[in-house]
Amino acid sequence: MQIIDLSYTMENNMPAWPGEESPAFEKKYAHDKDGVQVMKFSCLTHSGTHLDAPNHFFKQGKTLDQLPIEQFFGKGILLDCSMFGEKDLIPADQIKMSESKINEADFVLIYTGWDRYWGHEKYFGHFPVLSPDASKYLTRFNLKGIGLDLSSIDGIDSTDYPNHNQILGSGMIIIENLTNVHLLKNKPFNFAAFPLKIKEGDGSPVRAVAMID
Repeated sequence: MQIIDLSYTMENNMPAWPGEESPAFEKKYAHDKDGVQVMKFSCLTHSGTHLDAPNHFFKQGKTLDQLPIEQFFGKGILLDCSMFGEKDLIPADQIKMSESKINEADFVLIYTGWDRYWGHEKYFGHFPVLSPDASKYLTRFNLKGIGLDLSSIDGIDSTDYPNHNQILGSGMIIIENLTNVHLLKNKPFNFAAFPLKIKEGDGSPVRAVAMID
């Protein structure tokens, strides 16, 4: 079995959503002084490669500790949307072409190739996003979640967040800031994105991976 890492490294001064603080890591104990290493870190629950729980947008939505562990693992499929670029809306028709595959999947991963801009200002610019109709179409399936190689499932300047509302409102999770998903093109795989078990957690950084037999 081959395991593909789909996650960014958590570190000081890593890219963060505009206006939000970057994670901070500090060595509280070091080998030279203390004989062991122990780090202290602080970060927002939506830092780096992370998932959104329904509670992120819905007060009565399920939190991380309320979701079953099975919610974070299952069969994945990759939808190639790399032909769409800056400010584009990915139409429902693009998603509908893979209807038979979506029917058999637990997770749909959207590949745009935007992760090539990680670490650059453009990453948080006008990236392509699913159209509201495309998100609504995906809620018709018995999916556990949607993952993207983008900083958000909604546009950087969105104020009403239609895609978050539709996907999280249906009980699914959203996994954002994935990378390396191009390695999954035309390959069957299982997908996992396990969060920290945070009481009343609205989201969490994850180590997202794909497993190819």
